[in-house]
Amino acid sequence: MNRRTRKNKLQEELQKELQERSRKWMRVTLLSIVILVGVAITSLAYIKLTDENTLPLRVVKIDGDFYYLDTQQLKTLLSQQLNKNYLLVDIEGLYKQVKAVPWVDHVSIRRKWPDTLMLEIQEQQPLARWSKGGLVNQRGEWFAAAFNHAAESLPELDGPDGTAAMLSGEFIYINSILKQTGLQASRLSMTHRRSWKLDLGNGLSLQLGRMDMHARLQRFMKIYQQIVANQLEKIESVDMRYTNGFAVRWKPGSEIENNKGDHKDA
Repeated sequence: MNRRTRKNKLQEELQKELQERSRKWMRVTLLSIVILVGVAITSLAYIKLTDENTLPLRVVKIDGDFYYLDTQQLKTLLSQQLNKNYLLVDIEGLYKQVKAVPWVDHVSIRRKWPDTLMLEIQEQQPLARWSKGGLVNQRGEWFAAAFNHAAESLPELDGPDGTAAMLSGEFIYINSILKQTGLQASRLSMTHRRSWKLDLGNGLSLQLGRMDMHARLQRFMKIYQQIVANQLEKIESVDMRYTNGFAVRWKPGSEIENNKGDHKDA
């Protein structure tokens, strides 16, 4: 009797274990099937969504105010993105292409569901032309760009390589002084010896030398209305490299001799 009881118990335990294993196997099988179905659906959806005929890019919008930038070049570049798959547009690659367009300063690109690409572009704001080629922006940074008609009227900066930022700062300061009498700088140059020369929009040139350039400019401003302005059509240049005075170079043909001050410094 005891043997039968133990035998029955063993059979019951074995049966339970087999049932539990069967349930586990069913759960694993069902989970595997669900995963496989999910992967299949995801793969099919990805294939469909990334198909060239699915979600084509229809619209490219550009936000920005342009004066120097060649908008036709920009439109030609961006038109190449049309009808490409919306999800597969290479934003990083397109950013590099747009950033390389002359006169583009900053650009941001984003998608807008379901078929639009949005671009915000800031144009370079030039301060002056750089004598050796290219231009300098309002931050004193040199950048490469073609001299179109609008850029040809910009003032010019000239100096050793790597001095664009310095000349830009001086140019802005000098113009702030000149505007007090309605004058404007057309060219500012600095030699390798740090000697400064300033050309004005009215055709007059100033030699400012290497030392105390700002003080010499202020002295010129004091004499301009009193002496120079009345004879501007006869004067070619004014040399401010004198301790307490200045020298005037008259235009060819003038019968007036140069007026000179005292000792000239560098």
